[in-house]
Amino acid sequence: MRYENIIFDMDGLLIDSMMHWIHQDDAFFAPRGIPLTPDMIRYFTGKSLKENMTWAKEKFGLKETVEELVQERVDQTDAIYTTLAQPLSGVTALLSTLHAGGGRQAIASGSPLNRIQNIVDRFAWNTFFEQLISVDHVDHKGKPAPDVYLYTAKKLGVDPASCVVFEDAENGVLAAKAAGMACIAVPDPRWSYGDFSAADLSVTSLDDSAVYEFLGYRV
Repeated sequence: MRYENIIFDMDGLLIDSMMHWIHQDDAFFAPRGIPLTPDMIRYFTGKSLKENMTWAKEKFGLKETVEELVQERVDQTDAIYTTLAQPLSGVTALLSTLHAGGGRQAIASGSPLNRIQNIVDRFAWNTFFEQLISVDHVDHKGKPAPDVYLYTAKKLGVDPASCVVFEDAENGVLAAKAAGMACIAVPDPRWSYGDFSAADLSVTSLDDSAVYEFLGYRV
């Protein structure tokens, strides 16, 4: 069997943005006297900025409005997408192979749509992806809710059960499985806190031949 419908998370999966995010998270919380913990990183990953700043405001009693907090985070992190983030190992080779094999590919991310588009434009990935989907499309409802993945399948016009999702975060794996999709986890020990046992396959890099074998491609 060859999987034809492939959906990719973006941050920490296609691009090395997560360490930059963790640095900026620390820069945001430390002046407020709030230590950044692994549990916070685990909670934030895959969710929208609106969800995360709503949680932070309620949890820590921040004085700013949610809208002000979101804008502060946007301003702090914009350079991640315009200049800092780079493709992770194996990404371009995998995208090229799947595209050449007739696979349909999409991105489904907790990042805003303009940031997804910026990354796709920067690395000339436009020809690889049929759909670029953000939590913007599902009322900022991020992972582990399955909404962004179900919406992506709908936009592709395919059965969710025919899709394989690539994820680096526990929230993303849970979202993919809740959507009824297969999931390949690519956790990074630097930021991928949590339980990845629900994934159908777990690898340390997109270079791993097991990825191609799972998708039905000869290696």
